Amino acid sequence: MVTHSALRVAYIDETEDTKGGEKVYYSVLVKGGEKYDQEIYRIKLPGPPTEIGEGKPENQNHAIIFTRGEALQTIDMNQDNYYEEAFKMRNVLEEFHAHKGQRKPTILGLREHIFTGSVSSLAWFMSNQETSFVTIGQRVLANPLKVRFHYGHPDIFDRIFHITRGGISKASKTINLSEDIFA
Repeated sequence: MVTHSALRVAYIDETEDTKGGEKVYYSVLVKGGEKYDQEIYRIKLPGPPTEIGEGKPENQNHAIIFTRGEALQTIDMNQDNYYEEAFKMRNVLEEFHAHKGQRKPTILGLREHIFTGSVSSLAWFMSNQETSFVTIGQRVLANPLKVRFHYGHPDIFDRIFHITRGGISKASKTINLSEDIFA
């Protein structure tokens, strides 16, 4: 964080209240600077986030308040990125302004580049499964059904639309089984 001063990290902080002895939860945004974790924002949460949902989706939902702009891209920690992917972003973001039906799109799905398909037979199988479900299955849902599920992680969200509807990830442990298909 000291080397890359533009990097920001959001996490959930759990502290104990000095008056009542109860645990208090905060959503915290830090950056690197002269210290390793210079605090930028600290926002009190209404309770423990893991009681409502699970770790990954709640982590995405608590951190969305620190984002800026109109579009929000979701990626995984293990997702590879390469230079050619950056070239398509300008054209992809223009899709938010296109009306191909009654409303503008709110999720733009992109194919996930799986670079580990050649590692083993299991990795090859999972790579093909990703291609068949995400690429082919999602296209059938999109046309003619006009439905888009978030699956795969270079997807781009209309941030304003989703922040007013509860976030980009599921907010319940029991209602939605897969955190990736929520949106």
